Amino acid sequence: MELIVEPVWPWPIVAIVGIGLVAVVLLTYPPRVRHLATFRRRLLIGLRLFTALLLCFAMLRPALRFTETDTQSAELVILLDKSASMSTPDGPGGITRREFVLKTLADASPMLEQLTENVDLRLIDFAEQPVPVESPEESADGDFTAIGSALDELRREDTGKRLIGVVLMSDGAQRAVAPNDIDPRTAAVRFAEQLGVPIHTVTYGTSDLSTAGLDLVVEEMLIDPITFEKKTVPVRVQVRLLGAAGRPMKLQLLKEDRRGKRTGESGELRSIPLREAWKEYTPRTNDETIDFDLELIAEEPGEYKIAAEVVPIDGELKHTNNRLETLLTVRKGGLKVAYFDVVGRNESKFIMKLNETANIQLDWQVLLPGPLASQTEITPEWFEPGEYDVFIIGDVPASAFRKGNTDLLEKLADRLEDGAGLMMIGGQHSFGAGGYAETRLADFLPVVMRADERIPDDAVDNDQQLVRRLPMLPTRAGVSLHYVMNIDPRDNSGTWARMSSKAPLLGANRITPKESASVLAESTDRIPLLVVTDAGSARSVAMATDSTWTWHMHGFQEEHQRFWQQMILWLARKELEGDQPVWVLVDPRNFSPQSAVSITFGARDEARRPISNAEFKVTLTKPDGEVRQLTPGRDGDNGLSVFEETDLPGDYWVTVTATKSGKAVGPPATTRFIIDPRDIERDNPAADPDLMEEIASVTGTLPVTAELFPSFIENLLESGLTTELTQHTQVNLWDGWPLLLLFVLMMSTEWFVRKRRGLV
Repeated sequence: MELIVEPVWPWPIVAIVGIGLVAVVLLTYPPRVRHLATFRRRLLIGLRLFTALLLCFAMLRPALRFTETDTQSAELVILLDKSASMSTPDGPGGITRREFVLKTLADASPMLEQLTENVDLRLIDFAEQPVPVESPEESADGDFTAIGSALDELRREDTGKRLIGVVLMSDGAQRAVAPNDIDPRTAAVRFAEQLGVPIHTVTYGTSDLSTAGLDLVVEEMLIDPITFEKKTVPVRVQVRLLGAAGRPMKLQLLKEDRRGKRTGESGELRSIPLREAWKEYTPRTNDETIDFDLELIAEEPGEYKIAAEVVPIDGELKHTNNRLETLLTVRKGGLKVAYFDVVGRNESKFIMKLNETANIQLDWQVLLPGPLASQTEITPEWFEPGEYDVFIIGDVPASAFRKGNTDLLEKLADRLEDGAGLMMIGGQHSFGAGGYAETRLADFLPVVMRADERIPDDAVDNDQQLVRRLPMLPTRAGVSLHYVMNIDPRDNSGTWARMSSKAPLLGANRITPKESASVLAESTDRIPLLVVTDAGSARSVAMATDSTWTWHMHGFQEEHQRFWQQMILWLARKELEGDQPVWVLVDPRNFSPQSAVSITFGARDEARRPISNAEFKVTLTKPDGEVRQLTPGRDGDNGLSVFEETDLPGDYWVTVTATKSGKAVGPPATTRFIIDPRDIERDNPAADPDLMEEIASVTGTLPVTAELFPSFIENLLESGLTTELTQHTQVNLWDGWPLLLLFVLMMSTEWFVRKRRGLV
């Protein structure tokens, strides 16, 4: 037991206050009770003085500390990686990593036996899950490496023993799928914060696989999973080439041939006959990771399997990782847009962002500015029937479309009569200034143009321009034409108001709308800025400005993109096209083996509103033909099913039917997903020493090499491991009911005596 004093203030101040309290009592209280009998006088002074001393006692804040020593069992845990990557033979003398782990334990066995005299030693094998073992085996066949999950399991254990340390023996390469894909760094931080126990890491293997043999691996394929017919689809493929220095390789895209195939049947993969669909390359070193950009054209609607394949070469160790497959959904209604404009305009750069939209492909015919525009060769192929759905003309004079006796604007007018859309945007040589009043386009554009407005190709006429800032706001007609001008369904008017104030247009052409046209947008002083017409088979738009890019530059990127997308879809008469009433979605489309796959589905009515009371039936067909009925759950208005038995590689087909009141909502919806034929442990068995170092660092220690592990155990022994646990218990004498009760008792007694003698 130990008495502890912790004054509320520094000692000098406490002494001064204490002496002051006693002095006040002794100097001021006796004269007030001088007339009382000696006993009562001394009693009252004593009570008042004792109360002051109690306050001084409380200011000192005394406490009693009791110390107890308890002997508790201590434990050292060694986590041993048993995943398949530990079978990689890159240890000393060609032994596997797992064999190297066992050799490390054998070399340190004398020190470990001595260590067990004071602490318990527990060995745990781990791959997908941790498993305690008495004697670890040489085999390493675990499907995954779940380091984070193993650390979390150990943290949650309650063995009744004091954990003094953890030794993690692994190659450090976390390869796991949900729910075991816990980040090892996060798990190590939680471990250190809650237990205060260090994790000592011992790394096996190397991150350099250049000597591991010949292996060509398609590691990643990036492709937009949904596109539209006619659209060129970019595909980025990442390939790792091991041991292939000086060996020519070929990367190619393959597409599924679904001719004669029914739903639920996979087609044969065939090479795509496009120059952009394959690449040849000769690596210079034995370990290179290269990104290749390829292309394919979505020719017809449907769902197709697409594969990126490195053609196998002689001597390659395995071929299962030469190919990576995914699924591409091609929808009807893909739009192709022909854009004619001069180089150097800011608006052009942002209009080109339409290519980021899955259902729009925009091709830009770049022209030189001024009189040089007429020297640019525009081929008639741009205006072939069915080639493009929408045409956009920028700051280009009509003369640029005339080559000898050929007037390409005549061909363009023919396409407009076929139903194509036309948009002209502002510029020095747009509308009448560009000479379009004398062309057939004058019949289609929604503005009045005159022949006397034409200026030379190398001239500038500011009389036809508004050179000032122009806030752009929708008109009543613009608001009623919801699709084009509704860029924010939640607060459309507010968003337009903010855009007009923060990002006004930088100028515009002076345009005069035709009587049959509709003005969708104008400036605050009623100057027309956006005019449209829908006459006959063609739709056309006159945009008086070329500076909507200011919206993008002032924080309205989404609104700018949505405005242009909706304008193109309206011009092509695609704004009202909807999807099927029953739908099913799996995203992403590719999964590793043993992954849990979420399947989302739903049904909607003719107004595309979700049918919340629809009943669903979900059927899944595995690659071996086994049919499974899944239990449909709910996720808001949509349905949700989770499938976890993804042990077989290949195509998994999902079919969803929906009924309401016993009647079918629509035809069944079908999709599929792919389980990759990959061994994530063996395909890329590179070690990750950096991760192992981070785990050790966040728990306050340093990594240990396998060669120095015996010395590490010896240092633990020399440090004097103890199993004694010292506990301190402190009892505060000043902060509790006894002191308060005594203080109240003294004050009450004094008051009672004073009351009896008539002093109160």
